[in-house]
Amino acid sequence: MSTAKQMVMNELLNVSDDVQDEFEVLESLYKLMKLEQSRKSAVEEGTLTTEEVRAHFARKHEKDRVLV
Repeated sequence: MSTAKQMVMNELLNVSDDVQDEFEVLESLYKLMKLEQSRKSAVEEGTLTTEEVRAHFARKHEKDRVLV
């Protein structure tokens, strides 16, 4: 079985049993897979401190203000 298929099947086991329709299953599956992708990215690439995030958005805000 392919890695992608196995990953989807594993994630389907994590979807709540009380979902009502296919859209909810797909939405839950998508969210679970995106969360796992984010976790993997955080481990591989690291995360930012609160101060780094504040500085990033302060620079972005200043840049956007200048463009207006």
